[in-house]
Amino acid sequence: MARKTSDAPSDPATLKKALLSVGADKESVEKLVSSSVIDDVVIPIYWKDGLVSSVRPFWLVRLPEFLRSFEKEFPDGQVDWDRDYGTGGPGFEDIALRVYFNYQEDDQGDHWSPPPTLLEEESYYRMLARASFKGKKSVSASKVIHGR
Repeated sequence: MARKTSDAPSDPATLKKALLSVGADKESVEKLVSSSVIDDVVIPIYWKDGLVSSVRPFWLVRLPEFLRSFEKEFPDGQVDWDRDYGTGGPGFEDIALRVYFNYQEDDQGDHWSPPPTLLEEESYYRMLARASFKGKKSVSASKVIHGR
């Protein structure tokens, strides 16, 4: 059984639903939710402005709460499971959560996401502060999923 970290929500069904809603595959979700260290799992979360990424560690058990806040603040935004994050070549895959603040599509099917305003960016970082890891030793989500 997972060690309960102070402040860590531990409803597996809610976490499972949140992970599936951002596009995580069922196998990864099952490995994460059933992990004995789920309360210590962190995953990179990032948004990209041109070539620059703003990456932060994210406490995975806070995902349901984060998604609720994010949806209120950025109704046209999107959070996606990025299974190709940090790909270092064949056989190496890492994962992350990618944030789009205002996900748009044109008539040709091209997607883009304008960068957040300064106020929106501040709000986003406040959300991340609430989702920062509070335990003593974190475990990478990739390690749990890929067994590394």
